[in-house]
Amino acid sequence: MIRLAALLSLGLALPAIAQDPRILPEAEQSQWNAVGRVNVAGLKTTTMCSGTLIAADLVLTAAHCLYRGTRPARPEDVHFVAGWRSGAYAAHRVATELMVDPRHDPALPPLAALAPRDIAFLRLAAPIPDTEVAPMALAALPDPAPPLVIVGYRRDRPHALSRQAPCAVVYREPDQIGLDCAVIPGSSGAPVLWLSPQGWRVVALVSASVAGAGPVGALAPLVPLAPSPQGPGD
Repeated sequence: MIRLAALLSLGLALPAIAQDPRILPEAEQSQWNAVGRVNVAGLKTTTMCSGTLIAADLVLTAAHCLYRGTRPARPEDVHFVAGWRSGAYAAHRVATELMVDPRHDPALPPLAALAPRDIAFLRLAAPIPDTEVAPMALAALPDPAPPLVIVGYRRDRPHALSRQAPCAVVYREPDQIGLDCAVIPGSSGAPVLWLSPQGWRVVALVSASVAGAGPVGALAPLVPLAPSPQGPGD
């Protein structure tokens, strides 16, 4: 097992490998409609992250996306827009429940030790039928790890999905991985995907970018196979 501390110590010797993110071709959009924008409405501004429909009424995203500072969002202010592309979308639902890893503390900085806690699920007020959007299943990351793919919405191109591949696992711990793909805001919550024999599976999600950590460009907590029953602030 390669630990992040060891990689940090090599930061000057090993420059980060940034995989070039490419906008998903419009012809491929329908294959990825389970990935959508998570929009959180505020008094004057709206923030956005990425999320993935993993069941008809359940979306996986990053916990920190559901806070403004240390204040948790209200479920009715959280919108999931599946397959958003330049004003068009496959489905839109409002959240009715926010389930955040109970260990997540929004007052703490996004350190590597905290990334495994940066996981949340949205319960949608109404399910999305699979005739509209087929959800993506969760899976455990194989060992050894295969090349992975990140698909999400970036702040510099928020109206279309971007895809980064291949993303190599350059360090691994029981509850998180480090990837050699660089990410920016908006990518938070984006699924890290493995092409299994049964199709695409979500094995992790983007939590944070990493600067000066050698080959590590992004931290990604490995996904739990069931949501936490806790809500933000509980």
